[in-house]
This record gives sequence, C-alpha cells and structure tokens, in this order.
Amino acid sequence: MNARNLACRTFAATAALLTLVVGVAGCAVQQRDTTRPSERTQSVDADTAKRTMIDIVDQTTAALGGEWETRTSPDYVESCQLSGDEEGARWVYRVARSGSGDKDADAAAASDIWTSAGMTVDRLADTKGPALVARGGDRVETIRLFAFPDNYSIQALSMCFAGDADEIEERQAEE
Repeated sequence: MNARNLACRTFAATAALLTLVVGVAGCAVQQRDTTRPSERTQSVDADTAKRTMIDIVDQTTAALGGEWETRTSPDYVESCQLSGDEEGARWVYRVARSGSGDKDADAAAASDIWTSAGMTVDRLADTKGPALVARGGDRVETIRLFAFPDNYSIQALSMCFAGDADEIEERQAEE
C-alpha cells in the first residue's frame, strides 16, 4: 500500500468518524420530551389544571401586549386520556387579538416564556407568519401561538385530570 492510498483511507475514516460524532451530538441536542400526555405520571386536579393554564396564557399575553379577547372560555372542557387509558378531562382556553407587532420578536418572547416554564417549543412551518407549539413541563399539555398579520391567537390545553368531561359540562350548565 503506498502513502497516497494510506492517506486517502485515513482521511475517509476520519471523515466518517467525524460525521458519526456530529450526528450523535446533534441528536442529543435535539432530544425532545417524547412523553405523551397520557403517559405522564403526575396527577393534577381540575382547579389546578385550569389555574396553571390561565396563568401561562396570561403571562404570554402580558408579554405580547395588546387587547386580547376570549374566543373559548377557560371553562370549556373536553375529554382526554389519562395514563392507563383511563378517560379524563381537560380545559381549553383560546384568546385572540387583532393588530400585530413584530411577529418574530413576539414569537421569540412567547418561546422564552414557555422554555423557562420547562416546555419544549417547536416552530411550525406556516406561510402566514410564526406559529409555535409548546409541550411538556407541568403547566399545560400544549400551548400554541399563531402570530399572523392582524390576527394573533393563543390556544392552551390544560393538563389532563381525573373526571368526565360530559359530567363537568352538565354541572356547569346547571349552575
């Protein structure tokens, strides 16, 4: 084997090793919370689930500023799955505002709030503007921001809690 072949093989082996190391390191950095909401072991009651959902939405809207209107009341309830495939319930809260500011700066501000709350934030591809979804942490199952021209909206789904959504809805109607 001549020196040139040895140099080529050494270079190829080094390049392959470097590619492997960078790939593995990249995967480690991109590690996400892959725990499905139904697999989380943490238990939360209905009042705590609603309060923490409202708190993170209020914190986000305060940071973004403007006049926000409720589109779906935080009293809206829907079914979800608890661990062990038990049926549970969760609150849904949606707010919106017209007008827009610096969409990218607003998306970054929301992302910072959610990240500091222990959530993983993903940016969704949308031609209308920034769209973010955050999950994980202990405040909500998910929270989303759509920062579109003249139309911002935030939707949050509370943590799933023990209860029957239909029964909760019936009790609310009786009140």
